[in-house]
Amino acid sequence: MAGRKLGIVIGTNEYSDSNIRNLRFAEKDAKDVKNILLSLGICEFDKVVESINEHSTDTFGEIEQMFNEAEHNDFLLIYFSGHGELDRQNDLCLLFKNTRMDRLLVTSLNYSMIKKCISDSRCKTIIVILDCCYSGAAGVKGNNLKEILSKSSGSGTVILSASSEFDVAKEDEKLENGVFTYYLIEGLKNGAIAGDGNGYIALDDLYYYAHERTKRYSQTPYIKVDCEGKILIGKNPLKVKEQEFKRKKNKLAKIIRKELPTDIYNMSMIVLVDAYEKPEELTENDKEINNSLEYLLEGKISVKTYTHTVQCYLENEEIEDSPVLAKFREQEIPRILKDQDTPKTFTSPSTGVEFLLISAGKFMMGSPSDEQGRWDAEGPVHEVIIKNSFYMGKYPVTQKQWEKVMGSNPSSFKGEDRPVESVSWNDVQEFIKKLNEKDSTGKYRLPSESECEYACRAGITTRYSFGDDESKLGDHAWYDQNSGSETHPVGQKKSNLWGLYDMHGNVWEWCQDKWHENYNGAPSDGSAWASGSSSIRVYRGGSWGDGARSCRSASRGIVDPAFRFGALGFRVLRTL
Repeated sequence: MAGRKLGIVIGTNEYSDSNIRNLRFAEKDAKDVKNILLSLGICEFDKVVESINEHSTDTFGEIEQMFNEAEHNDFLLIYFSGHGELDRQNDLCLLFKNTRMDRLLVTSLNYSMIKKCISDSRCKTIIVILDCCYSGAAGVKGNNLKEILSKSSGSGTVILSASSEFDVAKEDEKLENGVFTYYLIEGLKNGAIAGDGNGYIALDDLYYYAHERTKRYSQTPYIKVDCEGKILIGKNPLKVKEQEFKRKKNKLAKIIRKELPTDIYNMSMIVLVDAYEKPEELTENDKEINNSLEYLLEGKISVKTYTHTVQCYLENEEIEDSPVLAKFREQEIPRILKDQDTPKTFTSPSTGVEFLLISAGKFMMGSPSDEQGRWDAEGPVHEVIIKNSFYMGKYPVTQKQWEKVMGSNPSSFKGEDRPVESVSWNDVQEFIKKLNEKDSTGKYRLPSESECEYACRAGITTRYSFGDDESKLGDHAWYDQNSGSETHPVGQKKSNLWGLYDMHGNVWEWCQDKWHENYNGAPSDGSAWASGSSSIRVYRGGSWGDGARSCRSASRGIVDPAFRFGALGFRVLRTL
């Protein structure tokens, strides 16, 4: 049986000893951490004790009591934000309001006391986060430690679990938090960490998210995990929301639909989708019908009662401003309805090219100004609405598939399952023309640049489709650090969340668009940017010969449409 999740957050801004500099955001750090720990749908702690601007003995009493009350299956978290100092044995002392530097041992809390509580505790899962000066010294010994640390300045370091290497950290006025604390909270709140299949966020994934961003402030956090398996700290709120939406959608579409009139079902699905995708646009009347739909999905009202409610809603002449009703009257069926009966995969009968269904949606295209490794051509960040679902090639087009259409193989690195390369944009247009003829359709084409980035990101806003940590790129891509300076058969690395392979690395991929030096004036509907006097074309994704920077989701390149080289191939899109 799962135990309780218990925590204590400690923050001290002001110190009675004039030799100790006051802090600005330590107390706010502690309160912000408490809020995220208690938040429903994210961390969901059962109890969090707050110790703000207290004395050392009182706070240690709270810590000791929490450890004494904890059972084997409980989860304990201690968070500290404030000053730290080293004693003469280089042990870490946590400073409090009553601390005096001339009586450091008796007026502070030595970290060894917390370690003793940990070693004596019955609890098997304990997290310690220290955001304070010299906190990396917890559990670290060394004759020159004081000398090394004295060369740095700042307000803290974070240690996750019982101990860590030493380092220092800072407060930041713009962030209004300790830097590392800010990014820990951001990582839990903004949904950027994908989590596992159920959206659960592991502590180490949260740490690496914050670690990469904190390094920009010239500080390097550390982590030491002394446990078996992964410790789950929270849930991805967007993932939780998405899963809940899918659960409701499936129940409405597969179970309740059988009992609803068609018009009531269509109306209900529009309400459900709008409540998920853009709840801020719902009118009060829309919210009322959505509440009734929630009751229906939870089994609190009958289908008959719900149907009557919606019929009254549709007959109400006072709701002409409702965007939900406007969609219904215009017979605009949202993407979720369009995709309901559409096969999730498609295979070209003549070539065997495999496709996956990519549902319509919206995303923020480009890279933010603070993204590591970005180029100016990747901005400004702008919203793109992909209005129509489409099939995207599961892999780049292979040499075997190219030969079936074109009868020859121009590639520099031969292998039937390797991506075809050394093909120009003009060559690709000829391939697509012939492929359409062979399959007796007109639905194959090159993707637009925005469709490429949308498909690559798979709903993820980080540098890569798997997060920000480029040390994990080798799991997902062939690039200059692991490729051996050649292409590799498609599909050998991990896919993105939508099941698309080689979206990072292996070969660059041609797009339909003409090149523009930035996104000012770019289409916002997912279409290719065909205007402009330049004939230069865009390609995407990075290749076997490029570094991690070029393999980011927002990275883009340009070349003449007649140019061919051994790192440039393509992927095909098929319209519905």
